[in-house]
Amino acid sequence: MQVTALIEDIKPDNSDLYSEKGLSIHIQRDDDNILFDTGVTGAFVDNARKLGIDLTAVDVTAISHGHFDHGGGLGRFMELNESSPVYLRPQSNGNHYFKAFYFLKKDIGLDKQLFADYADRIYLINKLTEIARDTYLLTDMPLKYPAPAGGKYLYMEKGNQVVPDDFSHEQMMVILEEDGMVIFSGCSHHGVLNMVEAALDQFPNTHIKALFGGFHFIGLPFFNHTAESKENIESIGSKLAEYPIERVYTGHCTGRKGYPLLKNVMGDSVDYFATGDTVKL
Repeated sequence: MQVTALIEDIKPDNSDLYSEKGLSIHIQRDDDNILFDTGVTGAFVDNARKLGIDLTAVDVTAISHGHFDHGGGLGRFMELNESSPVYLRPQSNGNHYFKAFYFLKKDIGLDKQLFADYADRIYLINKLTEIARDTYLLTDMPLKYPAPAGGKYLYMEKGNQVVPDDFSHEQMMVILEEDGMVIFSGCSHHGVLNMVEAALDQFPNTHIKALFGGFHFIGLPFFNHTAESKENIESIGSKLAEYPIERVYTGHCTGRKGYPLLKNVMGDSVDYFATGDTVKL
């Protein structure tokens, strides 16, 4: 399996790749081409071309949740790739907002027109679903541990009310291999520890070869503000180290301040997964 960060918040120095505050990951596994999230603008398409990855060959696509930094590039991808089905949670086509300072309210949802234009290719799921060989989307995540504190800035529309986001539009992906499983999360709004628990609940006694994704330690992205305390981040890192996880690759909403704290606790078992990075498992 080869996993590539098509776009993420940062990129290597002197790179001609684009970066943005979003996430898109490509997975090549034997004959399976899988796309997980599509970033903010569709610039991941340009990066894929520069990295030699043919997005027209993608067989299946999953969008982790209904926020624009993970599904904003979906329209451009759908125009380019004319066959890949796209899997989301039903609430992904609702209204989602970022609210702060009593006056700031920003729409952070997906383009609703896509759900009409590509109704024959978009699948809304509410249960464990196998989307490719040994590749599963998990929709049920326990709340054994607290959800990220940064979630307090995120809201969704229910009926005629705007209420705190319950992240019922979030899903995670697990790929099973002979020697273990690989977990993919977009922002881990349910909390990364809860998502690991969900994977182990579904596939008990299974070694975790790798965990990819953001952990949403960020609070106010434009200030690079970390919502979690230093103690909480270090505690999460210590707990992650107790699970049967071989390697952790994180970035995006983990934040530039959050990642070093994880690194201090987890050492060589965690790496930043930046734009253009490729991992072979």
